[in-house]
Amino acid sequence: MLEISGAPPSRNEMMNDETRVWIAAADIGATHVRSAVFTGDFEGGSGREIQCMIYRKEALCRDGADGMVVTEQVIRMIQDVCDEAGCQPDAIGISTAGPLSVGKHSIKSSPNMPYADIPLRAPLEMAFPCPVSILNDASAGAYYEYISGREEDGCRNLVYLTISSGIGCGVISGGHLIEGADGNAGEIGHICVDTAYDLPCGCGGRGHWEAYASGSGMPQFFRAWYERHGSELLTGETITAETLSAAARSAARDSDPDITAFFRDLAVINGRGLSTIIAAYAPERIVVGGPVATENPDIIFAPALRYIDSYLPMPEIVLGSADGMAPLRGAAVFAGEGLGDGEIPRILQTPFPKEP
Repeated sequence: MLEISGAPPSRNEMMNDETRVWIAAADIGATHVRSAVFTGDFEGGSGREIQCMIYRKEALCRDGADGMVVTEQVIRMIQDVCDEAGCQPDAIGISTAGPLSVGKHSIKSSPNMPYADIPLRAPLEMAFPCPVSILNDASAGAYYEYISGREEDGCRNLVYLTISSGIGCGVISGGHLIEGADGNAGEIGHICVDTAYDLPCGCGGRGHWEAYASGSGMPQFFRAWYERHGSELLTGETITAETLSAAARSAARDSDPDITAFFRDLAVINGRGLSTIIAAYAPERIVVGGPVATENPDIIFAPALRYIDSYLPMPEIVLGSADGMAPLRGAAVFAGEGLGDGEIPRILQTPFPKEP
């Protein structure tokens, strides 16, 4: 990966550098909103390398009258990081959970957000006099993983799978990002993986992968599974993906057959989802991101690999970075494409600045 050599320029030096560009980005998830400012010198000998200068994270506002409360939160967070950096953005990149409306103007009826419509494009273009690009968050993650690795190994067929509050994937095929109509390709969380339990999904369908294995769906699957197989439900705390993963680690020590059996069946579900990705997209590599997977590699990630059908050649399947920043980085890279000489910028692999 790329690294910085030498001392970074001072803030005054950066502000006086006419070749330096500033890209603001925001990542809108069902749980958190992240914002950041990236900057770099796009001319001379530095190449097209940009690095993160300011980074902030907040809980998604879920108690507003309508989706404009999230829109206003995103605009404020972008303005805050720009003010702190002392810059006006040359471009803005947005990574967001979907689905997106026609023309990618808003988030429309997201199964994991409490609003039917969250306007994005028009309010952002009114607030900031610069180009605004909008990507599905998994597509942004896929784009970053492709750009950051293509010079090392030449992989041109890649899927970025995120397992978090929801489940989705971004697809790079032949070196091109596959967005589909209105940026909504890759909603892999809404494939059917089960009919035995036929669990309801937040989108209104049944049996979908997201209804079983996402951060929001895993507790539902656990309760349904225990009604059929378990001796007694976990008590004493709220059942979440986190508490279930903790129980799985305890089960490994205490030989709890029920929890062990539940996570084996969850691994089967995840194996079906991964098998579908392989059959649908024939990738060379699958990068698995999202906190449900990256924070529980021994509980969620590794067991699923044992239940993949090998109809097509098995791709390389790797765990993404646990910092969860691939979609935010990808949104910034995508927004920076139209700046400078047209060469695609690269995000330097340096740690994100700490939150205050």
